[in-house]
Amino acid sequence: MRVVTWNLQGRVGEWERRHDAIETVLVDADADVIMLQESWVQPDGATQAHRLGERLALHATTAAALAGFDRYPQASYWVVNAILTRWPSTILRAVPLVDEIGSPTWRHVLVVHVERPDAEGGAFIAAGTHLEHGLDRSPTRSAQMEHMIREVSSAIGAADSWRDRLPAVVAGDLNAVPWSDEIRRATGAAPTYVPGFGLVDAWDACGNTDRGDTWSSRNPLVPRRAISPNRRLDYITTTFPRRRSLGSFTSCGLIAVDPVDGVQPSDHYAVLAEVEL
Repeated sequence: MRVVTWNLQGRVGEWERRHDAIETVLVDADADVIMLQESWVQPDGATQAHRLGERLALHATTAAALAGFDRYPQASYWVVNAILTRWPSTILRAVPLVDEIGSPTWRHVLVVHVERPDAEGGAFIAAGTHLEHGLDRSPTRSAQMEHMIREVSSAIGAADSWRDRLPAVVAGDLNAVPWSDEIRRATGAAPTYVPGFGLVDAWDACGNTDRGDTWSSRNPLVPRRAISPNRRLDYITTTFPRRRSLGSFTSCGLIAVDPVDGVQPSDHYAVLAEVEL
């Protein structure tokens, strides 16, 4: 199964031209599951995810219910997480993630049940998220990561059932480098947030030796004076424990690196991974 995660940069700059470039990249990627961050939604209900879904013949789900139009009625659009899937999917939960003092934030996790037929491997869970940014916001990201992992693990089922179930696919813009406390705890390099439960990072699992920066000074949309511009912030993962021989990655790389007809699609590069699921 082919999985993509990508921060689309909302409606920044020449967003309509960028949207066309985004479509081109995703057509070429031919992914089965696509996690989107900063995917725009409008007050009238139109969404970038559904527009892309129609173009790609994929099913779209969004966290549009979490948009802030009630608080900011003058806003012409909002950005949320969204998921495109080859098979029909239904939202299990769309939850604002709490910060380090337990207060809900506008960052959220979108968890969907993907109704893949048994003949193709069976139904599974996919979750997309986008954590807090900022070099000094590790405590907030840690709280959001813990909340997100608890939501995903409980969506899979009781702890004693994890080894019998398909892993969830969890991806997004985590705004954290691989050696950060939040990533180390998520992946089991330090004590996990949920005992006995964690995430497998596709980039590392595939033995990639280069940095894999998804926020890169090579990207013309990244500000020239960006603080610490060269960082791997975007991840595709599967959960563990899981059913034996499932959830392993066979490849992982960057896409959307080069301009499309002279247009850079986003300030983030996308990640594409292939997973046995």
